[in-house]
Amino acid sequence: MVKKTVLRVRQSFWLMPGIYSLLAFLLALLVIYIDHYELAQGIVPDFMLTNVQLAQEILGTISGALLTMTTITFSTIMIVLTTYSSQFSPRTLNNFVNNPVTMRVLGIFMGGFVYSIFSLLFMSETWNEGQVISAAVGVMIAFICLAFFAYFIHNVANSIQVSTLIREITEGALKVIKSQEETLKSEYTNVIDQRKDAGFTYEFVRDVKCRGFGYVQLTDYDGLLKYASEKGLAIEANFLNGDFLTEESIAFRIHHDGEIDEDIEKVLNQYLRLGKERSSIQDPEFALQKLVEVALRAISPAVNDPNTARICISYLGMALADLCRVRSNGRYIAYYDGDMQPRIIGKQKRTMDILYLSFYQISHYGRQDISILFAIIDAFKLIGKSADDSLKKSIWELYIYNMEKFNSKELKELDQLYLNEKKRELSTVLGIAL
Repeated sequence: MVKKTVLRVRQSFWLMPGIYSLLAFLLALLVIYIDHYELAQGIVPDFMLTNVQLAQEILGTISGALLTMTTITFSTIMIVLTTYSSQFSPRTLNNFVNNPVTMRVLGIFMGGFVYSIFSLLFMSETWNEGQVISAAVGVMIAFICLAFFAYFIHNVANSIQVSTLIREITEGALKVIKSQEETLKSEYTNVIDQRKDAGFTYEFVRDVKCRGFGYVQLTDYDGLLKYASEKGLAIEANFLNGDFLTEESIAFRIHHDGEIDEDIEKVLNQYLRLGKERSSIQDPEFALQKLVEVALRAISPAVNDPNTARICISYLGMALADLCRVRSNGRYIAYYDGDMQPRIIGKQKRTMDILYLSFYQISHYGRQDISILFAIIDAFKLIGKSADDSLKKSIWELYIYNMEKFNSKELKELDQLYLNEKKRELSTVLGIAL
């Protein structure tokens, strides 16, 4: 349940701007308190002190300028989101929206505006004889905002480059894969091929339906394991992260000996986070899907940019190589408690299924471009270096599948020469005799 809260917070667009606005409001209260009781006299240099009238003019100018900069920032964000959606993929929007730089810059601008407005609001006309520091603090905030605005423009210029986006998506996928590696290396988990291999010995089975509908964004397996251990149950998770569930979907299957809580359906659904779209926080396949979609958009007739597609395929091959190194080919993951009793069974995709789903669209839409085929074979070589013997055979089958879809009748002699060389290199890596 803690993980669900963390995911909800991460997906909140207004979290960072809200925090900065609150801090700016508190700063305004503090500065007004200092000015009201003249605590800055003798401590702050005289050049930082102004009379109330000048302070009001300065703060009014700053608030108007920051509001204008905030508007420009919003407009820039909208333009970038439109570019991401039209040029790359609608699924990549969160990569820019969730960028901490974007939210931090927006928060600083809003915070500066909030400080200026509340300082003007609380500043009393009865302080005519006094000297205040509100204007000096406002000027410093304005310079900070100006610096962050320049940084924001630089960040936007980098973010809108397709190579930067591809790298960010790949780094996100590798981060999730590393997290899965730590889970699979634990002595309390084991990859199995069949549910029965977990060794459940309970008398009764009860199905639990999903409450709500949407994509599975997060499953709190640690919480489920703790709950099942405390209640003496075993639980099957009947879904994959990224699956779309409805209220008629069976989310969990409970194995028990006759005594279970009446509200167990409500309790188990609390460990499941559904959303209107997929999330890569526990789903590296979704990050890989983003790379595939960027590649497909690049090789579409409207864009016709095969070099970008080749870059995507290279990064895709690197991420898949890391995934194949980490994952076993079993369909399920069994989780054990401290007494090594099996408590949870979670589903996972076979590695071969992930490979097929990652390349079948690219091979279909790029079947007339020899450079795309070369990039796919290079990706297969990269994956094959970290694959076991059974997966190497599957990779070779996938290569044959791609060759059957490719339009090889139009290949020229030089193209065929290079293709044969790529084939020999792949067969050497996979240990396949030609």
